[in-house]
Amino acid sequence: MSNTAQVIVNIPARTIDKPFSYVIPAHLAHVDVGWRVLVPFGNRNIEAFVIGLEAENPEGLKSILDILDDYPWFDNNMLATAKWVSEYYLCSLAEAMRLFIPGHTGIKTEKYYQAPDSADLEQAAVVLASKPEEYRTVLSYIYENGPVNLTHLRKLTGNIDVILKFFLQRNLIVPVNTVTKRGRPSYKTIVNLAVSREVAAHAEQTLLKTKPAQRRLLAELLYHQQLDTTQIRRLNISQNAVKQLIATGLITPRSVPVIRNSYSKTVTNYQNIMLTSEQQAALSLIIPAIKDSHQKSFLIHGVTGSGKTQVYIEAVAAARQLGRQAIILVPEIALTSQIVSRFRAAFGDDIVVMHSKLSVGERHDAWRRLRAGEAGIVIGARSALFAPVSNLGIIIIDEEHEFTYKQEESPRYHAREVALIRAKLSGSIVILGSATPAIETYYEALTGKHTLITMQKRVDDAPMPPVTVVDMREELAKGRRSVISEALQEMLTQVLARKEQAVILLNRRGYSTFVLCRECGHVLKCRHCDIALVYHASANTLRCHYCQERHAVPDTCPECGSRYIRYFGTGTEKVEEALATLFPAARIVRMDQDTTGAKMAHDKILSAFAAGDYDILLGTQMVAKGHDIPNVTAVGIISADTALNLPDFRAAEKTFSLLTQAAGRAGRGVKAGRVIMQTYNPEHYAITAGADHNYQGFYQSEIQFRHQLNYPPYTKLIKITVQSGNEAGVHHSASQLAAQLNQLLTATGTLIIGPFPASINKIKDIFRVNIIIKTHDLSGARKCISALGIANRKDIIIDIDPVNVL
Repeated sequence: MSNTAQVIVNIPARTIDKPFSYVIPAHLAHVDVGWRVLVPFGNRNIEAFVIGLEAENPEGLKSILDILDDYPWFDNNMLATAKWVSEYYLCSLAEAMRLFIPGHTGIKTEKYYQAPDSADLEQAAVVLASKPEEYRTVLSYIYENGPVNLTHLRKLTGNIDVILKFFLQRNLIVPVNTVTKRGRPSYKTIVNLAVSREVAAHAEQTLLKTKPAQRRLLAELLYHQQLDTTQIRRLNISQNAVKQLIATGLITPRSVPVIRNSYSKTVTNYQNIMLTSEQQAALSLIIPAIKDSHQKSFLIHGVTGSGKTQVYIEAVAAARQLGRQAIILVPEIALTSQIVSRFRAAFGDDIVVMHSKLSVGERHDAWRRLRAGEAGIVIGARSALFAPVSNLGIIIIDEEHEFTYKQEESPRYHAREVALIRAKLSGSIVILGSATPAIETYYEALTGKHTLITMQKRVDDAPMPPVTVVDMREELAKGRRSVISEALQEMLTQVLARKEQAVILLNRRGYSTFVLCRECGHVLKCRHCDIALVYHASANTLRCHYCQERHAVPDTCPECGSRYIRYFGTGTEKVEEALATLFPAARIVRMDQDTTGAKMAHDKILSAFAAGDYDILLGTQMVAKGHDIPNVTAVGIISADTALNLPDFRAAEKTFSLLTQAAGRAGRGVKAGRVIMQTYNPEHYAITAGADHNYQGFYQSEIQFRHQLNYPPYTKLIKITVQSGNEAGVHHSASQLAAQLNQLLTATGTLIIGPFPASINKIKDIFRVNIIIKTHDLSGARKCISALGIANRKDIIIDIDPVNVL
């Protein structure tokens, strides 16, 4: 019988990436692989994951302290996926397993303070004789109420940190760490009648004549059967009145669990939809694959408005009829509500939503509903891919080309690749959907890795909106310096006159993208990051978009003292100001990171716009994706070539996708749409193909470029970033590493590019130098990196299959 567990401690430190052995105590004999447990580690108690069992019980082993759940958290599929993520992306197993935990941990450790065993308040008073009264107040509070946490102590005085340090140095108090479980269920209290209706009615008429509040509560219960605390509060009945009525035995309280769900009211009426011939053809390939229960992947290349979402709904319905579960991923949290409303209309409460903007409690409730079989469909951003679905039948990745599916912190996984692994392990299918598939995905479909499904027509044969390309160089030649071209102004005038709506895209937030002294040429930069500060007019501040530090706007140039400081470039705030000047009667709403920081802010803005509360929706790339608002007949793209000049081989692909997706927001209802695309580079193939809605033309130009330069999909990339607070040291370290890599890998045909400074050389006072490995043997390159031991170095970031090489 196994009585020893091998566990991975939930600490994302690469230096301890190995299992540790703990004794399973007799009262926890049921613990098996996949359970989350609490173990002593060093001088603290931490969460750990059981990954194996052993029959041996070496002497000196510590014991597992407790379990965190009433069931194993990880099933075999989840464990195997975590191990694959760890091996492929060269991260620790703990980091990979944390992906499956809401908030990355199931416990909360908090420091409390209490009196020591030898506490003597009189002796302590002698020590505090020369100290202010607040010292004695704090100590008395700890001695009388301890253990006490810092939150409570801060209410006593603003000087608490200094006071606690004084107490600890003199052993007047001792710190203790307490561990509590996170994501505990939420409950609400409900009161019901404890007697028959006849007895209650008699009591209301006789016993409670002199107690109006209790009488009113009893009368309400006779009518409503039960009331919760919120309803009672609305009746202006105090808790004291409730307690007194409970004491009479006429009513009884009980606690019931509450499901926390910010999307509970997101619902629309379901409509029977007549499928198009293209939708039927797609489903004729997909549904048999679901029934076969074998891993298979499909790429649906469908133009914007072709009805891909309805295909998703029909495919999920087929999986649910077989009792299998579904995961649907969207690239932006802002897109969640719209797809949730479509799926709720079809599946009701069979849906849970998961993304990082939800509270840990909400995510835990979603986890519990999945575990209990109360829901079978998961919708969310990339983190929803790690939901605990035990009978997975289908994974859908909508807008699969989006780079937000790649996580930019460890583990640096790509949701598309992990989805294919989960599907392989569970015998399920994967549907990748996009109007502008990633170049690698489309190439894989053409070479047989995915089954290609093409949907070339919009639903109801609605035409694609015509696109007018405006050369902003000609606008300048005409003497027009406005960020709004003459053509865009005319289009918006017509749209507003017809009471229709418009979307304006500019992929830069803020007012001006940099501030420059016209006398000496100095650009105001962040002192912690090698990046220009962005001017935000609404707050009249300069802000760094990397470390978020704010700076006052100087009156004079800090370099030469000149007063000739000017704001250059265009951000969303500046465009908002220009639109308000041109169209003072228009109702304009801006959606960017500055206006969507609050929970559900995306949904509130989009819901208000869809309801007709605003005429113009202005924003960054989040306004370009997935929204389906019938009254939007115009789209304006302020700077179509923003990303084209970046030193990134994917610059053209990112530009084309954004332009095509933005243009696709127009004319999705019965009204025809129109698009104005402003650019200083109208001849670029990404611009011309985007204007023509011509993915095939763009793909042919782009794949030729990739082939010539041996970039993905013809090769694999690894980006290694060396970072340090010492600029000379980071360059020396990167040069040494590049030399080692060259020595080990160049004989295999692998190319080492660099080292070279990152495009933003310094972020938060840390200097960054990149090395790019271009290889046809990814497995061999990973083994080499592991052999060098650099995967465990704190000063190195390893990114397998990077989407950003800057």
